[in-house]
Amino acid sequence: MGKDFDTFIENVQDLPDGQEWQLVIRDLTSGPRKYESRYVRAIVSRSPESLPDSDTLWLRFPMGNLHPQPMAIKVMEELGEFMWE
Repeated sequence: MGKDFDTFIENVQDLPDGQEWQLVIRDLTSGPRKYESRYVRAIVSRSPESLPDSDTLWLRFPMGNLHPQPMAIKVMEELGEFMWE
């Protein structure tokens, strides 16, 4: 069974489907590290079949509302705890 993550996004169409992307995710998996945030480079896809061994990514909008359809995510690399610009 894979892990569950979430991320905040303004528009679902902003996600590049099937491409690598840098984003901040929160780990929703039960346990002591629940809600830990990480800055990662990952592939996100609307189709879980296209990403074998992927985890689940839930999308939240800025006000906290949850998008009804989860996406698949495969973390390629952890970039750190925070996103620096």
